[in-house]
Amino acid sequence: MPGQAWLEFDAVAWGSSGRALPGRPHRDLSPRMARLLAQGDTEGNYGHGRSGASMSVTLAAVGAGWSREELRHALAAVSHVAGTPGDWMVRDPRGRRRSVADQDHRVEYMWRNAVVRWCARPPASDAPQTMVEIAAMREAADARPFLWGGQAGASNRAVLEALWEIAARAGRLDPTASIRQIAEQTTVTDSTVDRAIHRLITAGWLRVDEPAGVDLVGEEDEHGRRDGQLRARRLHLLLPRTLPDPVDPDKLADPRSGELPATRWGGRAVHDTFTWRGLGAVAGRIYDVLETTGVRSGLLAARVGFTGPTVRKHLRRLAASGLACQGKDGWTRGNAGLDAVAARLGVDGALTRRAERHTVQREQALAYFVERANRRGWRVERGKYRPAGRHTGAPARLPLPVQRAETRIPLGL
Repeated sequence: MPGQAWLEFDAVAWGSSGRALPGRPHRDLSPRMARLLAQGDTEGNYGHGRSGASMSVTLAAVGAGWSREELRHALAAVSHVAGTPGDWMVRDPRGRRRSVADQDHRVEYMWRNAVVRWCARPPASDAPQTMVEIAAMREAADARPFLWGGQAGASNRAVLEALWEIAARAGRLDPTASIRQIAEQTTVTDSTVDRAIHRLITAGWLRVDEPAGVDLVGEEDEHGRRDGQLRARRLHLLLPRTLPDPVDPDKLADPRSGELPATRWGGRAVHDTFTWRGLGAVAGRIYDVLETTGVRSGLLAARVGFTGPTVRKHLRRLAASGLACQGKDGWTRGNAGLDAVAARLGVDGALTRRAERHTVQREQALAYFVERANRRGWRVERGKYRPAGRHTGAPARLPLPVQRAETRIPLGL
């Protein structure tokens, strides 16, 4: 499986070996990192002094395909310059020269930590390698369709597919994406996306690298208030270390041609028709795998991971709407238009209205959390925050932004 060895190898053991990371082309350090190595932190960008600058140079060396010995020689070459990472390697804060054993220990410890950190959260994205690893994850998911059946399986896979698409566009495996941004890539609700993310984290497909929050930006106005911006969660896509055995490919292949189905979701199911008020996500998944050539319901059930009765029930619902046809060779995709079916079901425009509702909710959440952030800390305690209309006493209690009760949200805002 392409990329699987890279995703599952032991970073601690590899860092202890001192070898260069596999798949990283050897190159020189960037001009900024080369200047940091040669001159030290002359601009004061690293608050931890020489140790912070040394770790930054080591991370750059790991990403540049260096080995530990190459880093050691580079540090030794600048050890005579005060304040450089090389000076940190050979001298302690009092200026006394370290022993050779102490120098080796520090370089080995720093290199191992840098390799582990780089593998857990790469400082730079590599778009081709990212696409290879996403393909490996998708291949592992497609080989185990039974993981995506049941009550929550369709939602889990829809959310995972949306995150893979977001990561592919961003060119990195740790994109930032809010619950509502993910929901807008699917037909499931934002609360369903939230629960699906928790299930995917438990199963090992995701990891939260950075929580959501709000950042105050800009200068204070005459009332001591600053503007702010929302920060979405940073989710890291993973390939679980332990997965059940895959399904035999012969059980998924077409018995007439021997061909396997397409490994990538077609995206046809992201439509108003397959929202929860319409035909639903399960029917959308089944519609997505239907082709112009006939396929038996049993083979469809094996490919999508649902039971035979569930697949047949939703095939009948699709057939009633003109989206599926049963012939002598099996089930094929119908000729009815999705827009016409959505209008007949009364769900046309549902995804557009949801996107508009999410826009209002983001504005309300931004206003609430920015005001909350402005009211916290020493600025309020020392009277630095002076909102208009308040002269004495503590700030009034903030009204919570409405998130779930759709009818109470003023859409005219």
